[in-house]
Amino acid sequence: MLLLHRSIAAACGLLALTATTLAHEGATGVAKERMDLMGDMSQHMKEISKRLNANRDLKAIAVDADHITQVAPHIPDLFPKGSDNGITDAKPVIWEQWAEFLADVKKLSDESAALASVASSGDPKAISNQYRTLAKACIACHDTYRRGRADRL
Repeated sequence: MLLLHRSIAAACGLLALTATTLAHEGATGVAKERMDLMGDMSQHMKEISKRLNANRDLKAIAVDADHITQVAPHIPDLFPKGSDNGITDAKPVIWEQWAEFLADVKKLSDESAALASVASSGDPKAISNQYRTLAKACIACHDTYRRGRADRL
């Protein structure tokens, strides 16, 4: 279980580090705003992972999860039509499948709210399971809507 947490945290961290290092450089306007928001959410995911790995202060996970719940609904505002130009990792599929994108953002918000709720229980297994569900929502969205290194070749 601990290895799985570390693997998820490493994957999220690698995604965030790659995005910050490569994509943020030179980004401006709404593209930079959304990169900053995603980086902020990534930091909260890392904090959750640290608490899970240490099996300490598990109820405090609710604060980080609640933060993600609060900012997630603002994600669509940071993807106005025409913001796929310039320095961005956003794939055009976001605007082509807008309804699905909105549903995925809602899923992120719902899963983070569920984690905040479960975290108040202090039950390590339940928290861990919900964290994995939230991480999968993050990864699925990135897989669909975010360019990776291979997309830039």
